[in-house]
Amino acid sequence: MTTVEYVSDPDRYSEAIKRLLVVVDDEFVPPLSAREGTTQRSGLSDAERETNAEVSEAIETYHEACLEQHLILCHDDGELAGFMSFRDGYETPELGSFQPSNYVSTIAVDPEFRREGLARRMYGTILSDLPEEITSPYVSTRTWSSNESHLSLLAELGFQEVETIPDDRGDGVDTVYYAVSRSEFE
Repeated sequence: MTTVEYVSDPDRYSEAIKRLLVVVDDEFVPPLSAREGTTQRSGLSDAERETNAEVSEAIETYHEACLEQHLILCHDDGELAGFMSFRDGYETPELGSFQPSNYVSTIAVDPEFRREGLARRMYGTILSDLPEEITSPYVSTRTWSSNESHLSLLAELGFQEVETIPDDRGDGVDTVYYAVSRSEFE
């Protein structure tokens, strides 16, 4: 049975989170290892990496940024199946009136655990089961326009598209911001 829960001390899963980031690195646009951090807002289409050493160092930097945020973990008998990192009280002009928010910066599910509803369960936790002291009125995220599985899940959960930045991640690949009011889940 896979458990999904908010964790305040992720140290037990730190190495597993880093391993999962390496596994899913190339599934992101741009790859996580080509980013400057979890909330990078410019230069996404120019993100480049060249060597394995740079990938390893960049993943370590991204991993550290995830650990500095709040985490929702999916684990099955101690094995990490997925995680969501998020910021509370997040504000950025792209979110318009949907702020402050709990901003999902990263969500990843191990390929061996996909199609089990874990991403949906993590969103369920952030939408309705967080400690009160870190709960913001809205939940937001951003993704890329060709990330069909994530876009489909966001639509099913009632998220609204609030901003699109055309070609932000390359020719024909937009950055898209989504948000929803937490009050819809009370």
